[in-house]
Amino acid sequence: MKYYLLVLGLVLNSAVFAATREIVMETQKVDDAVHWRPEKVEVTPGETVKFVVKHDLEGGFDFHGFFVPQLKIQKQVNRHKAEEVTVKIPKHMKEGEYPMGCHFHPKHVAATLIVKSKTTKN
Repeated sequence: MKYYLLVLGLVLNSAVFAATREIVMETQKVDDAVHWRPEKVEVTPGETVKFVVKHDLEGGFDFHGFFVPQLKIQKQVNRHKAEEVTVKIPKHMKEGEYPMGCHFHPKHVAATLIVKSKTTKN
């Protein structure tokens, strides 16, 4: 019986990891400004996402920040060294738009985290 419970636990645990959605965020230069791309990322409360954050721009700063205050994310992203941050969107997080920017360089253009309820229809 213990063996079956162990197997069931492993199956359920792997299902949770399989449900993690990967979102790649990258620095991009547009005209003279640095942007985080994609510029909009939609998530739902309770969802688990893994941000893969990359800075591969040549010239300029050797690092940027990736800052999402509402998710308590604050990372330094060095050139050519991706950072990974896995976070569960809080079930109580209100629908709305939240900035995802660079806490080291406030003049850089932030992306937007859009929290939508699962019942929201387009």
